[in-house]
Amino acid sequence: MFGKSPLNPFTNNRSMDDWLKSFEQFVNKGLTQFERYADQISFEVETEETDQDYKIYANLKAYNPEDIQIEVLNQGLQIKAQREEIRSMKNKRTGHFQERKNVKRTERFVQLPFMFRNEDIKAQYSNGILMITVNRGNADTANPTVPIEVTNENNENNEDQFEE
Repeated sequence: MFGKSPLNPFTNNRSMDDWLKSFEQFVNKGLTQFERYADQISFEVETEETDQDYKIYANLKAYNPEDIQIEVLNQGLQIKAQREEIRSMKNKRTGHFQERKNVKRTERFVQLPFMFRNEDIKAQYSNGILMITVNRGNADTANPTVPIEVTNENNENNEDQFEE
């Protein structure tokens, strides 16, 4: 039962270090493959921040402007692109037509470090690069916490509510 088996790596004359190295290589190979896959389904984004505005540059060379949509979500921008490609082929032997529809879709969320309004956003598409400019205007830095106002009123009725 506890003899040599592939499921028990320590009985196959391999040291723990060898087994850990093998496991690390396996995990690294998987992560590398995942990164390649993620790069294929997403697109490159660069940001630039000044006192007046925040610029987002998205590399969407595989898409036309009408394929791109920008949505405002939770203090950030969701950039989506979707393209449909229909290819028709005729079988020379049978004369039948065959159509293939391919849909390519990608999206990316960019969180902004300040509050903004829809009117503060402008977008331009040129040579495959989508440039989104968000005017800071009088935007405040985002505060993920809610401030609590403290009053120094000593009201005896409130103190009686919490007696033990």
